[in-house]
Amino acid sequence: MKKTLRLLTLLTLVLAGSCARTNEPTNQLTTGPQFGGRLVIAQLNGPRTFNPLFTDDNESLTVLSLLQATLIRINRQTQQTELDLAASADFSPDGRVLTMRLRPDLKFSDGHPLTAEDVVFTFQVIYDPTIPSSVADILKIGGRPIQVEAINDRTIRFTFPEVVAAAERLFDVVNVLPKHILEAAYRAGKLKEAWNVSTPPDQIVGTGPFRVQAYEPGQRLTLIRNPYYWRRDEQGRALPYLDGIDLLIVPDKNTQLLKFQQGQLDMFYPVQAEQVATLQPLVQQGDVALHDLGSSLIAELLWFNLNPGHTQQGKPLVDPVKARWFHRVEFRRAVAMAIDRQAIVDTVFSGRATALSSFVSPGETQWYDAQLAPLRYAADQAAKLLEQIGLVDRDGDGVREDAEGHPVRFTLITNTNPLRQKIGLLIQQDLKKVGLEVVFVPIESSALQDKIYNKRDYEACLFSLQSGDTDPNSKQNFLLSSGSLHYWHPRQKKPATPWEAEIDQLMAEQARTIDPVARKALFNRVQRLMAEQMPVIPLVARNMVTAARQRVGHLKPGILWDHLLWNAEELYIR
Repeated sequence: MKKTLRLLTLLTLVLAGSCARTNEPTNQLTTGPQFGGRLVIAQLNGPRTFNPLFTDDNESLTVLSLLQATLIRINRQTQQTELDLAASADFSPDGRVLTMRLRPDLKFSDGHPLTAEDVVFTFQVIYDPTIPSSVADILKIGGRPIQVEAINDRTIRFTFPEVVAAAERLFDVVNVLPKHILEAAYRAGKLKEAWNVSTPPDQIVGTGPFRVQAYEPGQRLTLIRNPYYWRRDEQGRALPYLDGIDLLIVPDKNTQLLKFQQGQLDMFYPVQAEQVATLQPLVQQGDVALHDLGSSLIAELLWFNLNPGHTQQGKPLVDPVKARWFHRVEFRRAVAMAIDRQAIVDTVFSGRATALSSFVSPGETQWYDAQLAPLRYAADQAAKLLEQIGLVDRDGDGVREDAEGHPVRFTLITNTNPLRQKIGLLIQQDLKKVGLEVVFVPIESSALQDKIYNKRDYEACLFSLQSGDTDPNSKQNFLLSSGSLHYWHPRQKKPATPWEAEIDQLMAEQARTIDPVARKALFNRVQRLMAEQMPVIPLVARNMVTAARQRVGHLKPGILWDHLLWNAEELYIR
């Protein structure tokens, strides 16, 4: 760690050049990428806010990645960290203190200098308990904040409550806020109202490669280059190359696809499996490039509600009869063996997906346990396991019953996502073959999430786990028994089972283990415990496929969001 992040970001430092110059595209050369042109993309929705503290949807996150910058960012292609606004980042020998030095002459998009005081202000706001920002949860270590202090105008000291493995990755979520713009709103208790969608563009100030020129809600967001952006290319020219980006609001994916086919959009992603064939003529013409990045970080999962709680009216969240089945690990394993994952891969995703044996996608190459025993389709073994726990078809009607004569029937909910509905129907057919009756009910997404996170009054669910990073710490909220995304039984006051307690301990230990080999072994143990106990049944991870016109240069597609725009400062029009 003491080697610092300098070695990881040598190219970034070379590109920095002299930040003292005004970032206008002067002295353009005739070779290599050229300046000018606009990129046109589409989003289902426009940004809900321009305030980084209150952003959690992908559309807003994409926009903010274009307007703002971080001290350290995660390269979406290599999945490694690299210095951004920071020129250096050095850890103390004990790993608890990080000293960071800013690049010289950094400026916000209004030309105002960026200093260490802006960084301190940013963390002060993030940790303010009166501000409901999800960023604060990510930046708390064992529930405690990081101490942040300015040593001088360019130097900041971060003191962690305890050693944190891969602590540098935390800074990828921290957009440095302009104190000179937002402090007044903060002091007045109106920070949440600042930088909303009706804020005049010239008041939205950032450190990213672009700034807002105009926003027509429901129609279009127009971005133009930030003349004070710090990065330069290998020839010393100020980035970004593009004059700007137009983000069209097109709330239908099929309409987006049509616009892309007609040449009205420069990018289209993610591309669904059935859409690949539709785009092949454009690929053959040399107009479009398709990038299949392999397994995405979207793992489709099935789980049973293991929450023993009650509704406000005192009714059990889950029928006690069904809860007894669900709590049997043999039952969960039988269901897992009865599902034909390869059929889901072939039928739903046309082969562009991977059958899973873990909640971790193979796309997370550094942390995926390749030695984990594969979860194979074995309907005959599933049937035997169900019989061993007393679930038998007693009257020959094709539906198993328990010892008390209750038919083994449960309701499986999911959202109205077309792909997920296809998966659910295949699962329903597979489980029927082993005598389990599934009532499959797709519901609207907000209603589904309300049941999962708030009401918790359901029996089984088909949904996905989407990781924002590949590091194990990004899954704390899913794996810890106290986590809000601990799908099968969230927000436990203390672990409900010994194996959940062990996972809590393992995740705490890996989070403070600096040695990557030892840390990998700890996380492997977590994956194996999850495979043994099967609280979630892993299904498939779809491939991440993106499409872009060949005229767009310097694309570096990555499986982390945003897949194609994360390096927008380098993109250019051929």
